[in-house]
Amino acid sequence: MLLFTEFFKYKTDIMHRISLDRQDVRILDKLQRDSRISRTELAESVNLSASQCYRRLKRLESSGLIERYVTLLNLEKAGFDVQAMVMVSFSKSEVGARENLLEVIQSLDEIQECYSASGEYDFILRVNCTGMRAYSKLINNQLLSKYVVAIHSYILLDCLKYGTALSIEASTER
Repeated sequence: MLLFTEFFKYKTDIMHRISLDRQDVRILDKLQRDSRISRTELAESVNLSASQCYRRLKRLESSGLIERYVTLLNLEKAGFDVQAMVMVSFSKSEVGARENLLEVIQSLDEIQECYSASGEYDFILRVNCTGMRAYSKLINNQLLSKYVVAIHSYILLDCLKYGTALSIEASTER
């Protein structure tokens, strides 16, 4: 069994195995801001030939650093008026509670993200619903079960900052 410090070192070592230079970082920055940019435009914007840029892009994809490409929707325009962070604790005495609850969470499209957490609650969920009635149905009819011992919700009012782009730095190894 790995100790936390060994696990952290292992995870850190894996993260740093992907060596990035300034051009890789520029490619990643452009793609994080607009994944629909054409390969030609991408190559021009980072001052590389199309073939050089394509090879770098394929390397970044095959390394797993670029996991996938997505389209982000405007929640309000898509009709999702209620956003919430929901903390959930599962029953430690109920056999299979964690697995059964995770199965329910995975099946619900309203739950966008689920994190295992330390502290008072076991899971932190990011939830988007079309209204309070849909939110109430999600909590009371779909999440609450014999596996759940506590739920605490925060309804999110105004989004003051939202971003998806990560700040990536070039490796000094190259």
